[in-house]
Amino acid sequence: MRGSLWAAGLFCLALLSIFHETAWSMVYIWSRSDTFAHGFLILPISLWLIWTRRELLVAVNPRPAWWVGLLLLPLGFGWLLAWLVDVAVIQQFALVAMMIVGVWAILGHRLGSVVAFPLFFLLFAVPVGEGLVDPMMEFTATSTVWMIEMTGIPVYREGLFFTLPTGSWSVVEACSGVRYIIASITVGVLYAYLTYRSWTRRILFVLVSAIMPVFANTVRAYIIVMLGHMSDMTIATGADHLVYGWVFFGFVIFLLFWAGSFFREDQLEDAPAQAITADPANNPPGTNRALIATLVSTVLLAAVAPLLAHQVFGPASQARSTVLLPEAEGGFRSSSVTGWGWRPPSRVSGQSTSYFEDGEDVLGLIVQYADGTLEGADVIGSSSLFTQEDSGWRVVGKDKVEVAGPDGPLWVDAARLQGRGGKLLAWSWYVVGGTSTSNDYHAKLQQTLARLGFGDSVTYRLIVVTPMQSQPDNAPARLQQFVSEYMPLVYQVLRPETPASD
Repeated sequence: MRGSLWAAGLFCLALLSIFHETAWSMVYIWSRSDTFAHGFLILPISLWLIWTRRELLVAVNPRPAWWVGLLLLPLGFGWLLAWLVDVAVIQQFALVAMMIVGVWAILGHRLGSVVAFPLFFLLFAVPVGEGLVDPMMEFTATSTVWMIEMTGIPVYREGLFFTLPTGSWSVVEACSGVRYIIASITVGVLYAYLTYRSWTRRILFVLVSAIMPVFANTVRAYIIVMLGHMSDMTIATGADHLVYGWVFFGFVIFLLFWAGSFFREDQLEDAPAQAITADPANNPPGTNRALIATLVSTVLLAAVAPLLAHQVFGPASQARSTVLLPEAEGGFRSSSVTGWGWRPPSRVSGQSTSYFEDGEDVLGLIVQYADGTLEGADVIGSSSLFTQEDSGWRVVGKDKVEVAGPDGPLWVDAARLQGRGGKLLAWSWYVVGGTSTSNDYHAKLQQTLARLGFGDSVTYRLIVVTPMQSQPDNAPARLQQFVSEYMPLVYQVLRPETPASD
């Protein structure tokens, strides 16, 4: 048994060395983000869980299952596809999954079954959940404003900002509750495993631990707003409201565990585990030769994907030196306007901007793209971002709207902005080869196909913007006319070949 554990440890070290960039990307996120700082604890908890099952481990004769290692090939292919388009979270999931599969192959089915949960618990080390931030911010703002209104206090809301008679509030990323959800699910899964034996109770407890923080976060936000309102904005208006939030979350977790303790089953024997070790005589141990062969084969199978990545495909390149926007035609002409003091966020260093006039109407076009200055930079993930922190601008409304694009119907990210320069309406979307879309996943899929040889992987983010004047209903029509008349010229610059339909 010790030899199998040592072989499993060597495989993990080899895997982390082969995929060191992916491994360090996880550690970097743990260290810079409070939301995922729990990642540092996952491996120690998994090792502790394995240690608690040591009596069961010594009762099992290890027998490697080398054929399980064949699963490393599809997992490696998934990592390769994610590497081609730089999707870190998929690479990280693939790495952890390969670690689980490789250890399982080396330990064998019986020994692997004993440590199945500690192994799968490693998946919680992957920093995933940022996609929940925006919808959770919207939900928190909506539900908090509703509770304030039910209290009888007048409140005015614009997007994620709302104003009470005593002061103004906003829902920021830290208020979304995502970190509470991730933490609650992680400890909820661990608690369910340690406390219950039946799968029904385990699944129900995990579901409760996932749903509970969503509504608890609304109550937390409501309490903080009410503390500020009742104290004339002297309490819970600064960093102290984050402290109150964690104290409240700790209290909620305590209530969850306390309620769950009434249904505990940890006094029962773990029947499946006992069955595994009941008759070790019928499970003869594997030979040292089989163990070594399994270790070597799993390492080689895991190394196939990075070998293909660096020797066949090479590093991804989506850079373009510069984009020269064409001269306006038809009713639009170039304008001397230099903007309204608003600049959209950008994840890349390349940007081209032009302004146009149509009578008294002014419109702006911004094209963002990677120019090679920032290594690994990509515009995908920025389509729905419209304001920079401390810029004086804020989003007062956001939606998905369908417009007539150069390739046909196109859904764009639309935002109504308000700042010192007035009110603006902005549309944003991506152009990837012959495809126009505002969906991050669709854009990444097109990038993946392009990297496999089915098109051009250079990606752009296009933003059109115009002021919202006394009749804001004219702004969408103005942008639509601009897209219909001018965007075909822009598309010819971005993709010289004949564009394909979306």
